[in-house]
Amino acid sequence: MKYFILNILLFALAFELSAQRTWKFEKFKDANITSSDTVYVVNFWATWCLPCVKELPEFEKTIQKYNGKPVKFFFLSLDFGNDAWQKANAYLDKKNYSFDSFLITDDNANKWIPMVDKSWSGAIPATVIYKKDQRLFHEGKITQEKLNSMIRKLLN
Repeated sequence: MKYFILNILLFALAFELSAQRTWKFEKFKDANITSSDTVYVVNFWATWCLPCVKELPEFEKTIQKYNGKPVKFFFLSLDFGNDAWQKANAYLDKKNYSFDSFLITDDNANKWIPMVDKSWSGAIPATVIYKKDQRLFHEGKITQEKLNSMIRKLLN
């Protein structure tokens, strides 16, 4: 496939995320999603990142808007430390978000960040949206308007 695509999405689809709100993966490099007509929205965030947590309600609204449409949302937490998994879970539970989060523990960010997008500085929040071999990338806090615009572009 022409572009690097996230394997974690395949992992999520395979497990269909049971009651566990956060899934952990250690190596980012094992990435591939099958080509399909589904639009994948992948957001990189952390509980300690103020712009990240401020944009999560925008994602929640957008998730509701695209309910029943071929759009899947995935949130990849960059929290760190021994309690990172618990922090991400507790935060999502406290805010009653409808989405799940994965926890990235691959500390070789200099290697995997350019795989997501060559223009990405590594700052979060960051969002990448895929459909087959199309990809749109946004670094920084994203508005619901911008998010919807990017999704619509790939849905059409």
